[in-house]
Amino acid sequence: MHSLIAAFKYLTVWGRINPQQPTPEAIGAAAVYFPVVGLFLGLLLALLNHGLGLYLEAQLLSVFLIGFLVFATGAVHCDGVKKTFDALLSHRIDETNARENIFGSIAVLLLILSKIRALDVLDDKITLSLLLTPAFARWTLVIFICGYHDRCEETARRIAENLRFWHLLVTTIAILSLAVYLLGRKGLWVGLSLSVLALLARNLLHRRHAVLTHDNFGAMIELSEMLTLILLASL
Repeated sequence: MHSLIAAFKYLTVWGRINPQQPTPEAIGAAAVYFPVVGLFLGLLLALLNHGLGLYLEAQLLSVFLIGFLVFATGAVHCDGVKKTFDALLSHRIDETNARENIFGSIAVLLLILSKIRALDVLDDKITLSLLLTPAFARWTLVIFICGYHDRCEETARRIAENLRFWHLLVTTIAILSLAVYLLGRKGLWVGLSLSVLALLARNLLHRRHAVLTHDNFGAMIELSEMLTLILLASL
């Protein structure tokens, strides 16, 4: 139960408003519950879509749903996207330079717009897509972290050191089984694409900065959600 609570505090707005934050060690040990948090967020989105679908136009509903997801996560992951892209596209990585850049803000804007547009074209697939997308993204974070503790900065390293291989194994079996059951072969293609994204992204970030940062974790979640929605809208 403590690990589940730590996962919810880490991945939702609860962590923003609760003064008792989980330690990095507790977060890493709770990694097996990351997709569970995603399923909870996805269920909320699916219920909102069902409840408001009769009253709002599809375009307005898409904006509301993505806005709710940002609120439900405390915008922490969006902040990770901004800082990651600020650093990635900077010639010199320091706090002053990051504040002067606009690359991160543009990346966040494009990411949110891409999600909204993907929801607009999902049509009859929107309920399953809303349910599975947050879970897929948080499973991708487990892939991104697993086995990379020796290439992370302090906070990220302490999280990664407590993430075990069995966390990855259990979450992978659970997510892919659910995805195949609900989406068929398409679920496997989404899972494969997200796995490739996680491995390529961490290799790129490691080559660029030598270490992964805690901000990269949030960016990975947001990018995975965007890719999942785009794939589900396209396949």
